[in-house]
Amino acid sequence: MTKVAIIGAGAVGMTYANTLVAADLIDEIAIIDINKERTEANAWDLRHSLPYLKSSAKQIYSADYETCQNADIVVITANARAATFDGDMDRLKLLEANVSMIKSITERVMASGFNGVFLVASNPVDVISQVIAEVSGLPKGQVIGTGTLLETARLRDMIAEEVVVDPKNIHGYVLGEHGNSSFAAWSNLSIGSLPLTKWLERHPESKLADFDYFDNRVREIGFDIFNGKGNTSYGIASVLARLTVAITRNEQALLPVSAYMTGHYGIKDVYIGAPCVIGKNGVREIFELNYLKKKLRLTKKSAAILKENFSSIKHQI
Repeated sequence: MTKVAIIGAGAVGMTYANTLVAADLIDEIAIIDINKERTEANAWDLRHSLPYLKSSAKQIYSADYETCQNADIVVITANARAATFDGDMDRLKLLEANVSMIKSITERVMASGFNGVFLVASNPVDVISQVIAEVSGLPKGQVIGTGTLLETARLRDMIAEEVVVDPKNIHGYVLGEHGNSSFAAWSNLSIGSLPLTKWLERHPESKLADFDYFDNRVREIGFDIFNGKGNTSYGIASVLARLTVAITRNEQALLPVSAYMTGHYGIKDVYIGAPCVIGKNGVREIFELNYLKKKLRLTKKSAAILKENFSSIKHQI
C-alpha cells in the first residue's frame, strides 16, 4: 500500500490528486486543507471517478495532519492567501507571505511522527524547500522541491515542436532557480542520441540556434499561463506525479529537482535545481554535469540569489 498526503486543496493539489487516481499511481490519498468543506467535496468527487476508470479501488478522504504519520510522501502545494505576485512576476515575491504558513504546516506534519519524503510545490519552491528541511529536521535528501523539472518539460516541448519529434526524445535539463535566474544546459542537450550541436550543424537555419530566446521563453511561459487561466496546474501536477512514481517505485530516476547542495558545483548550504538520482528515500545523489564556465557562473549567480532570499527570512524559522 502506498499513501500520499496532499496539503493544499487548490488547483495544483487537486489536479495532482486526479492525476494519481486516473493513472492508478497510488493506493491512498489523504487531502488536508484549512477548508474542510473543500477537502470533503474533492474526496467525494475523486471517488466518484473510480467506477469509470481503469484504476484499482482507492482510499481517498478528507484528513487532518495526524494522518501524515504513515504517509510515504507528504506533498505541499499550499500557498498563503496573501502570496500574490501583485504585478511583479517573480516567484521570490511570494516568500514573505508563505514562510510562516509553511513553518506551521511542517511542524504539524512532523508532530504526527512523519518520516517519509516531502515533495514541495509551494513557491518560491527552492527557498520553501529549505525552510521545510530546516524546520522538519529530516535528512536533507528527504525534502525535495519540484525545482526545474517543470521548466525542463517546457523546454522539451518547445524543442520538440521545432524539430517535430516526440518530446520524450528530447534529453536535457533546465537548471538553477525555479524562477528568473533559471537556464538551460544547452551543451548537455540531445535529440534522441544526437547532441544538439550536431543537429544544429545539419540545420543551421533552425530557431534553436537562438538559445537566449528559448531560455527567456521557458522563464516567461509560466506567467503567460498564469495570466491566461489564473494558475498553472496540469504541468506541475504531472511533475509531482513523476516524482511520486520515482519515489514509490524506487526508480533511481535522474531528474532535475530542487535539492540541498553540499559543495556540488562549488555551492553549499542552499536548495537549487540540479539533476538528482531519486528513489524511495528521496535524493540519493546529486549528479554533477560537466559545465561550460559560463553555465557554472550562472549556477553560482542563481544560488547567490536563493541564499540571499533564505537569509532574509531565516529569523522567522
